[in-house]
Amino acid sequence: MFVAQTPFAVEHPQALAVYCSDGRFTEGVEELLASVGDGRIDTLTIPGGAALLHLWSAGHTEAQTVRQAASFLIEAHRITRVVLVAHEGCGYYRRRYPSLGQMTLMERQTEDLRRAADWLKGRHRSLEVSAYFARPHEQFLTFVPVPLNDPTRIVDTATRT
Repeated sequence: MFVAQTPFAVEHPQALAVYCSDGRFTEGVEELLASVGDGRIDTLTIPGGAALLHLWSAGHTEAQTVRQAASFLIEAHRITRVVLVAHEGCGYYRRRYPSLGQMTLMERQTEDLRRAADWLKGRHRSLEVSAYFARPHEQFLTFVPVPLNDPTRIVDTATRT
């Protein structure tokens, strides 16, 4: 038997992170949320992450399943804040859109983040939603905020801070 050393908290977290299930990003996403005050989070991780919250990059069944899961967590756990994260080099996007180049894929991912945020805010009116684009920089991950209110602005891949 294994006994975790992390104390169990009865209360549900107030934040939900929706991101790709690529394990290389898990600890970085948790660190990102801790840095903005969410030390404990609910997670909804699936290949493609937020892309599966709307019908532009997901099939109807995929989107319906992920939407139901997100809504369940938001409602049952009284989530007040959702953070959406997409990442550079995502296998879901490479497989779904094999003919798109890196810049076009990134544009698609940031638009998917915006559309997912729109769906979440439309379905759950009082929800605070933010989005980030993650990418490796040397041995660390950087998380660039994705503006959700300005559809003409995309993440600049040349800027690596």
